[in-house]
Amino acid sequence: MTHFSSAAATPRAAAGHGARSKGRIAGVDAARGLALLGMVAVHIVPLAVISSSGAQVPSWAASFFAGRASALFVVLAGLGLALLSGGVARTGAGRLAGIRRAVAVRAILIFVIGLGLGMLDTNVAVILVHYGLLFLCAIPFLNMRARALGFWAAGWLLLSPLALYLLRPLLTGLLEPSRLGASPLPEDLASPAVFLADLLVTGYYPLLVWFGFILAGLCVGRLGLSRPPVALAIGATGAVLALGAKSLSTWLLAQPGALAAVAKATGLSGRELAVSQITGQRLSGAMETPWFLGLSAPHTGAPLDVLHVTGCALAVLGAAQLLCLALSALLGQVGDMLLWPLTGAGAATLTLYALHLVTLDLFSEVSAPLPRNLLFIIYAVGCLLFGLVLKFLGRRGPLEALVHSVSRTLGRSA
Repeated sequence: MTHFSSAAATPRAAAGHGARSKGRIAGVDAARGLALLGMVAVHIVPLAVISSSGAQVPSWAASFFAGRASALFVVLAGLGLALLSGGVARTGAGRLAGIRRAVAVRAILIFVIGLGLGMLDTNVAVILVHYGLLFLCAIPFLNMRARALGFWAAGWLLLSPLALYLLRPLLTGLLEPSRLGASPLPEDLASPAVFLADLLVTGYYPLLVWFGFILAGLCVGRLGLSRPPVALAIGATGAVLALGAKSLSTWLLAQPGALAAVAKATGLSGRELAVSQITGQRLSGAMETPWFLGLSAPHTGAPLDVLHVTGCALAVLGAAQLLCLALSALLGQVGDMLLWPLTGAGAATLTLYALHLVTLDLFSEVSAPLPRNLLFIIYAVGCLLFGLVLKFLGRRGPLEALVHSVSRTLGRSA
């Protein structure tokens, strides 16, 4: 998921305005739309499949989206918070106080929605509870400028994976959480120690690490993304970071004994380990060896994976914004309209994320016989059509409208 009700989300983003709509950045919505489709893909398509030769191989969904789509959502969440709190311009203390209250209300609403969606029978690790807490953690940073946020983001992204490496085995041994990797549920609130350990360190989206993505997005949101040179610089920096982190991981794991140590710690064969490095599955035991720090596998929280997915997020964001600017400059309103399905879906990610989970649960028996790739196409087309309709009507998604209205009202009245 992403920052569901964009900081700059005005309801009249359609009908001929596109990339130039007041308060919206089309490239951000396009990137959100891509992240949404990536999340839908990894929720529907198995991460590992059996090839024609009978060997297990990563699916296309794992190869393109595993770990990257969710990280992109969180980076965009931070960017949205930056836009909400003024973007490049400074926000006055009085207005900032109201924004902080609104963000706190929004965080609580998303937290509650996440608990509800976690109760569905979807076999999906729902991220919304974590999102709510990430928004709360971001509130003290809403008054910071780009330079300070850049230092915070760099330090957090570099150091938090090391802290995770030290803390996760300790907390797992002390608290013995029984639900690692699952979606938080309302009944988990009755076990606060295990619940907090799962959210902060031991779970599928450890906030200790994932808060770095929020900080990176906050920093980018202060840089004036609507300017082509800035978008190009962000995209190029992200590409270099993503490729550099992946290349360094490949070099480190090629050192004598590295892969053997990871294989021994995880109990995987060489072929199984190669697949797991792409899917991120079955790697929980990797923390038993220091070579864990050389991994770049989805959802491990390893340092090089954190840097890799951050770089991917920045590269996609920069490329999406440049594409939107180019189409708008070359084709005007027609260029804007070509991307309406994607940008419309990206502006309604909370609604579409929740809707696709509810639909997966309600129609599980009907969809079970369908090929997974076909089912993904059905859901992807549905998301894009929904986005196109919202864009044409100039309306928010239903959940976005609800969260925006409640958070704005309570934020002003507090």
